[in-house]
Amino acid sequence: MKSFSPEAEREVQELLNEYPNPRSALLMVLRVAEREYGCITDEAMELVASRCGVSPAHVLGMVTFYTHFKRPWHGKHRLMVCGTLMCDLGGAKDAIQEIAAVLGIRPGERTADGLFSLEKVECLADCDRPVALQIDDRHLSRQNGETLRRTLAEYLAREGKTAEDYRGQRGVKMNPEVPYIPVKRGV
Repeated sequence: MKSFSPEAEREVQELLNEYPNPRSALLMVLRVAEREYGCITDEAMELVASRCGVSPAHVLGMVTFYTHFKRPWHGKHRLMVCGTLMCDLGGAKDAIQEIAAVLGIRPGERTADGLFSLEKVECLADCDRPVALQIDDRHLSRQNGETLRRTLAEYLAREGKTAEDYRGQRGVKMNPEVPYIPVKRGV
């Protein structure tokens, strides 16, 4: 089984000490695991379960309920476009088409090099400033037209890429497999 680095273990221990019930620290310990391993893998869920005194199935339930956790099938940069009513009316479909034109991916896909993935998600709580977009942990609003193109260019530049690098490419379907996590009785 994986283990945390000494620094992450100290942080986990501080979180666990903060609460009378270790289950209460579950979401925060998941964040530590996500930062430590780059995403929430099945092994990371087992480690978090053992540290928080819950079953791996309980951790899986939290990770699948809270969709903001990064999983192995997501791209390095996870683009989430709000698709609820206000953003839809404010141009979410156009934003998705713009992203598709630049990166060659549609919702539910990632680029072949694994750098970017795109998802249409539920409310990002910025209804008065559509289109809401979250990239990794960064929340952005009014992401349409030139503003969105600048944002995409910024992330492409961070990776030493341009839109030309993705021209004519097709996205790879993010195909999350249903994880098998053994259920241990009595946890």
